[in-house]
Order: sequence, then structure tokens, then C-alpha cells
Amino acid sequence: MSKRSGPHARAHANDDDRPGRAPDKKPARYSRAEYAKVLALQDEVARADADYQRLRNAYLDMAQNEPTHEVGLAMIGADMDRAHARLQALIGLPRLPFTHEPSAVMRREAQRLGDEKH
Repeated sequence: MSKRSGPHARAHANDDDRPGRAPDKKPARYSRAEYAKVLALQDEVARADADYQRLRNAYLDMAQNEPTHEVGLAMIGADMDRAHARLQALIGLPRLPFTHEPSAVMRREAQRLGDEKH
């Protein structure tokens, strides 16, 4: 026997029974193809982050140990900036015109650390 009619109908009513309300849908689920795309994107973000971190560490190492090697700093800095831009694009962050390149920020940071040591 249905509980939607009779004296106990109000006690068991929920939001779906009210007029003008759409019934709740099932939670969204990924299809197999979408899930594979999500996993591939996660791997790609992980690789891009690893590339950026590797170049960042190389830049810091060179800035601290060989600060006069300007060509090497410029080359690693350009690669680091490209890796950072790629990582931001994968994550979905917009490229803002007023942000500094990571290599310029790292150069200032390395100079500040070098000045503090001496």
C-alpha cells in the first residue's frame, strides 16, 4: 500500500512530492573514456610539474654556485618560464599580463640569499 495517500501521507512526504520541483538526479559519473582522459591529464600535470621543479632547482643551483654565468642562467630561465606557463595552462590558470616570470623572481631570491650569506 502506498504511503503517499491517506492520513500518513504528510509524514512521509519529501521534496520530490511537491509540485514544481524536479526530482534529484543521480550524482554525475565519468564514462570510461572521460575517466581515461582525467587520468591522462593528471599524468600530464604531474610531468609538467616535475619538469618545472627540475628546471627551478637547476636555476637555483646555478644562481647560487655560478652567478656570473649569465648565458646559462638565461637559457635555464627561459626553459623554466616555458615550463611554468605550460603547467599553468594545464591547470587552467589564465596567463596574466602583470605577473613576473618565475626566473626573474628566482633570480632576485637567489641574490637575496647570496647577500645574506656574505
